[in-house]
Amino acid sequence: MAVLLMTALSHRVLKPGGWVQMIEIYFNVQSDNGSITDEHALRRWSTQYMRAQEDRKDLRIGTRLRNMLTSAGLTEVDTKMIPLPLSAWGNDQRTRDIGQANSGNIQKLLRSLALYPLTKRLHMSIENFDTLVEQAQEEAKDPSLKAYFPL
Repeated sequence: MAVLLMTALSHRVLKPGGWVQMIEIYFNVQSDNGSITDEHALRRWSTQYMRAQEDRKDLRIGTRLRNMLTSAGLTEVDTKMIPLPLSAWGNDQRTRDIGQANSGNIQKLLRSLALYPLTKRLHMSIENFDTLVEQAQEEAKDPSLKAYFPL
């Protein structure tokens, strides 16, 4: 599928001199200050979500886009990782504003995105799922963790 997309981009969609922008979210939660450990609910949520999807979807595709685009013949390919804050933390006002605006989305996403993969694919009980999500939601609101998803 990825080869088909890259071929379509390089031969059918883009004109010579054209450009394309792609954004992929990587649901492996990170911490800007390294404070999130394997014991945190956010890390457990990420690990289990990615495990539930590993045979269905390449959640690490963003890390490979550069190579895929250059292999398809695109030139001057630039990539950069941008942290998407899960709450209002950051070294500058813009980052804090993005985190504040994103916080409500994250609260909803943690439950809605993982419900099927964790309960049906990993056979997690709904009680354990609810507990994990509630703990992850609380941690996501904590600005001291400086949690983010890489884009």
